[in-house]
Amino acid sequence: MKRYMIAMLFIFGIFISSCDEIFEYSPYVIDFEDDEQNLTQKNISKLLSTKAPDTLVIALTGDSHRFYDEAEKLVNTLNQNFEIDFLIHTGDFADYGIPKQYQWSNSIFSKLHAPYFVVIGNHDLVSNGEDGYNEMFGNPNFSFIYHSIKFIFINTNSREYEFNGRVPDLNWLQNEINPGDEFEKVILVFHAPPFDADFDSDLEGDFMNILHSSDNVLFATHGHLHSFNFSEPYSDGIPFLNTASAEKNEFVLVKIYNNEFTFNVVSF
Repeated sequence: MKRYMIAMLFIFGIFISSCDEIFEYSPYVIDFEDDEQNLTQKNISKLLSTKAPDTLVIALTGDSHRFYDEAEKLVNTLNQNFEIDFLIHTGDFADYGIPKQYQWSNSIFSKLHAPYFVVIGNHDLVSNGEDGYNEMFGNPNFSFIYHSIKFIFINTNSREYEFNGRVPDLNWLQNEINPGDEFEKVILVFHAPPFDADFDSDLEGDFMNILHSSDNVLFATHGHLHSFNFSEPYSDGIPFLNTASAEKNEFVLVKIYNNEFTFNVVSF
């Protein structure tokens, strides 16, 4: 009997050591497939492979982190009824920064017929969520130029960094927003707006000064507040568009032509 037990333990040990893919030791282990990695650059390449249209059409959404059914309905609605150039997600893609949640959300938005881009949100940063974002999408601060417009995505979730004075990265933003020959206007994308308590109040003034200094910001769009709003919070000519949340079965459809934009809130 003793020899039998030893033999069984030995066989069980071999089974365990050879079954890395069967057992998930922690929900925080990041083990994305190749088609779940470096998505920002892949989507940029996909977008830039197409000729920019005369009228640019963009869908805006955000804060889908626990509303998977609504997000799936959003994607189906866009695929069936709208021709968009790309979608912007204003953050909170995952709920607790768990890799599996990143995968669940990507499994939905990857079905979109158009490219999509995600700025990092505060929920995305919980636990080792920043590593998950970096693995799936890339650097949280990124930009690209399309339709003579520079789209700048920047991490503004200061609270998650204990208001250390480095988030948002103002030096990076200043370099990105400076006028250049390749673009005429800028659209800023972030999660927590500068007037929110999760944004470092010590950086709010400098952040807005950078936006003013370039004199080329078409509008800024953000999430975090879970409801649509359009206003000029600083009464300075820079409009802020708070995206409609998938939670409320709404998204914003933006059309840009000749450096001017219009938008509609669409229910689905």
